[in-house]
Amino acid sequence: MIIRDDEFMDFNKVPESRGIPTALYRVAVVGLLVIFAIGGAVCMMSGYGHHWPSDKTLRVQLNNPAP
Repeated sequence: MIIRDDEFMDFNKVPESRGIPTALYRVAVVGLLVIFAIGGAVCMMSGYGHHWPSDKTLRVQLNNPAP
């Protein structure tokens, strides 16, 4: 039986990866900057609405005064 060569898959040539695109590095850097910016904003705003030191917290009125 004669079999033609084009009927078999050629595994001698393996495709090469072109690597990681440079745009992906840029997106990763921007993502890290955004993460640190949000973390910094959370740290800066964490004192909003809190009364410290604790000796002043007992004098804070928590509800509306009765008329």
